[in-house]
Amino acid sequence: MEVSVISTESIRPWSSSAGRDNEFKPFKLCLLDQLMFSTHAPVVLFYPMKEAHHPDEKMVARWLKESLSKTLNPFYPVAGRVKDNLVIHDFEKGVPFTEARVKGHNLSDVLTSPRGGGGPKLEFLNNLLPFEPFCQGQENVASGSHTQVSVQLNTFDCGGIAIGINLYHKLMDGATTSAFLHTWGANCSNDPQLKKQPELHKASLVFPPRYSIPIESQTFSDRMLFEDVGGQRRQQGASRRFVFDEKAIATLRTKARLSVLHPTRLEALSAFIWESALRATAAAGDAQQLMFLMQGVNMRQLMSPRLSKHSLGNLVATAMASCVDSSNRSMEELVSLIRDGNLRVDENYLNAISGDQGFLAMMQGQKFLQEITGGFSRKTLACSSWVGFGFNNFDFGWGKPIWSGLFGDPSGEHPFMNNTIIFKEVAARGHGNSKAIEAWIRLDEDVMVLLEQDPHFLEYASPNPPLILD
Repeated sequence: MEVSVISTESIRPWSSSAGRDNEFKPFKLCLLDQLMFSTHAPVVLFYPMKEAHHPDEKMVARWLKESLSKTLNPFYPVAGRVKDNLVIHDFEKGVPFTEARVKGHNLSDVLTSPRGGGGPKLEFLNNLLPFEPFCQGQENVASGSHTQVSVQLNTFDCGGIAIGINLYHKLMDGATTSAFLHTWGANCSNDPQLKKQPELHKASLVFPPRYSIPIESQTFSDRMLFEDVGGQRRQQGASRRFVFDEKAIATLRTKARLSVLHPTRLEALSAFIWESALRATAAAGDAQQLMFLMQGVNMRQLMSPRLSKHSLGNLVATAMASCVDSSNRSMEELVSLIRDGNLRVDENYLNAISGDQGFLAMMQGQKFLQEITGGFSRKTLACSSWVGFGFNNFDFGWGKPIWSGLFGDPSGEHPFMNNTIIFKEVAARGHGNSKAIEAWIRLDEDVMVLLEQDPHFLEYASPNPPLILD
């Protein structure tokens, strides 16, 4: 796919553009931001731009830029750059916004494929982003430093568009991203009811930042996700999209009920995929079994008192499930381990990692993780859920996206996260709500080949099925 860049400019906050830079004070990261891994998460939003409300191509770009600038006023940290892993400043640098043309392709060329299950062509997705996602140390070359958000507006020959967005995980977790994109859409569509009012400073008060953090602690998350035992880089990986429909999820939850009370959809899916990945790594003869499963837990509604749903920052705790004797573990056993890990993220734990004593507790947690894993990433399966954040609902005035995609395989120029799962909802079409879930899975290539051939896994998981576009 040939994507030709037409222009790139920096979009500054609306009031900053009017010359009032001083109203934005340096924004303090919270401790959890400081310890977060340094990489960019992706999302690509596809819009067919139907004739009934098909604005001019230049008009679309202008609307997106103006509304983005207005959105950067309440979300002004998104416009800045991180300094010394402590504050965000330089808000006048803004958000890089690239306009690009996809030559010789219509939207349908990406969203449908005659092979690989007939679903979207994942290999094209990274071309629609400002730069490759989930790579260690990846930066926006044009700005010379990490941007919180970077945008690429791709226009296809048919007039359809894809908005590719990279989101720096130092600040942008799922809830922060959702609030920001919903507000951007509301500003573009002139629908004030959809705007989200961010809470900017609560996170750094509850989890105060440290002015001095040992480099080993700062880089712990990066090493956990990107490096192998002894600091070696990961094997070549493969990225795939699987869909679990409502019936499959219900069946897996029924199985999970043999071990835990009222299992959630994500607990059942995580346990099933973990069981399947363990079976595939064993069949591949891999000595490094995936003995640990990490899951991010949104802390906002678990805190006492609760934090705003729109508090900025990485307000995510890590729930860990450990399966040291990983051979022949059943899904029922694994879901019980996952539930135990989730239950440990309780009020006592959150109190322990907050306040002035939080740094010491976090350092003890890092030490414990390093001791039990005996190494790093090849033993750990990292799960993240974007379910419930409305990634299929971002409406800029021309309707909701026909699909939201994530990532394809990287070029190999940078270390990329393997052993990861991202869950996201399938967009509803017609009447009612879809209860199907997409699982974007990345594993070592030889393990992924075996997973794709596992008949038990394929009883429940559909490999890259066609999108329902009507």
